[in-house]
Amino acid sequence: MKLISSSFKALLLLYLIFNILSCGSKITANKNDHFKIEKKKQNILFIAIDDLRPMLNSYGNSQIITPNLDKLAAEGVQFNNAYCNVAVCGASRATIMTGIRPSATRFVSYYTRADKEVPEAVSLHGIFKKNGYKTISYGKIFHNAKDFKNDWSEIDDTHTQFDYQSKEALKLIKNKPDRKRGPAFEYTEVSDETYSDGKTTNKAIQKLKELKKTEEPFFLAVGYVSPHLPFIQPTKYGELYKDKDLVMADNPFKPKNAPKQAVHNSSELRNMYMGIPKEGLLPTKLSKDLVRGYYASVSYTDVLVGKLIKQLDDLGLRDNTTIILWGDHGFFLGEHGMWTKHSTLNEAIHVPLIVSSPGMKKNVKTTAMTEYIDIYPSLCEIAGIEIPKYLTGTSFVPVLKDPNLEVKSEIYTRYRKGEAVVDHNYSYTEFVNKKGEPTNAFMLFDIKNDKKQNVDISKQPRNAKTVEKYREKLKAMRKQVNKNPIENIVK
Repeated sequence: MKLISSSFKALLLLYLIFNILSCGSKITANKNDHFKIEKKKQNILFIAIDDLRPMLNSYGNSQIITPNLDKLAAEGVQFNNAYCNVAVCGASRATIMTGIRPSATRFVSYYTRADKEVPEAVSLHGIFKKNGYKTISYGKIFHNAKDFKNDWSEIDDTHTQFDYQSKEALKLIKNKPDRKRGPAFEYTEVSDETYSDGKTTNKAIQKLKELKKTEEPFFLAVGYVSPHLPFIQPTKYGELYKDKDLVMADNPFKPKNAPKQAVHNSSELRNMYMGIPKEGLLPTKLSKDLVRGYYASVSYTDVLVGKLIKQLDDLGLRDNTTIILWGDHGFFLGEHGMWTKHSTLNEAIHVPLIVSSPGMKKNVKTTAMTEYIDIYPSLCEIAGIEIPKYLTGTSFVPVLKDPNLEVKSEIYTRYRKGEAVVDHNYSYTEFVNKKGEPTNAFMLFDIKNDKKQNVDISKQPRNAKTVEKYREKLKAMRKQVNKNPIENIVK
């Protein structure tokens, strides 16, 4: 009896251990019938938001209502000094999804195709797929949905930025005398699910339910087109904002002393959307309407992201899922007289980046300098995947563990003929010629004392040594970027 009782106790103990371990791991038998514990792979929820600047409450800006994005920031690490490497959609996403820096001839425009420009590269989702992940893309991740398409296990690219719903807008588009896309903003009495982003959210929520039933690790990418122009959303989001709630730019002028290349004519807005003057400052009412439209689009996106993350929580997947949320670049709202992006000035390159990851710090903000080529190696490290040797980004996982750490001292960004280096003290931009050589057009901003970059101090004699210091930094970076052309990338 004692022998039977002891055996029963041993079996019971083994059963309990099995159940406890199976909550976070799998137990398999090897060829010697010994038990082996395999830790579950970390899931990735990869949330992309188009044209989102860090204008959230969690970033210290109270004008836009963003409770869900603020909640996510409280559940993870918020990067206050995150920057894109190129301030245009297609090129920025190509940089993120390949971990490769843009150059004067690589990742230049919105229609960039990474798989055509760097076919030897292993895409971010591709390396996860190679490591046993189910890779899924819903909405806008690349600008062109065919980009590295075969590296997705599943892709649904039926989203659209121009999903007008109002009768007025549809009538204008039907009868428009030119090739413009339509009005720059609209509000309609429809549900959240009517617009493209609402449909994308529902698809992603349904996919999470399916993934819950399997043991496959997943890399689920969900891309929102809002708040990209046109600013279109249900009426209730526009009603959140009265004129008194709108904060208008107090510096609608070119930075003092800056070269002419410092500003652009906001051609994306002026040339593509109806009712926008071809030149000059926009009328006050129109400016307010555009700012309201941007605010409303951000709030709409905030609600959709909240629904998505709530589903992740409700399914019990959060404890084994890293959420990373990023905006592909910033957006001017009248600062320096500009709208949209396409610049190396702060409003175009400063971006929101929030990471909520199991075992990492929560409800903290870091001032560590971070750039988008750092996302690829960071997610690889989180997932325990070997990082490709050709990547030049730096994993920010140490910062997730200790937000007081600095893993790099500066970031590099560019747009067309402008190349810039930014650190905690200065932002320096050089404008290059067609051969990629620096010209005598450059600008320097003391971002500690001139956060809005209103005065270019590069021509002041006392700053000559500072200009030369940052010029050398750009020269070295230019050499590094061009040293390894596409054909020499080593997998």
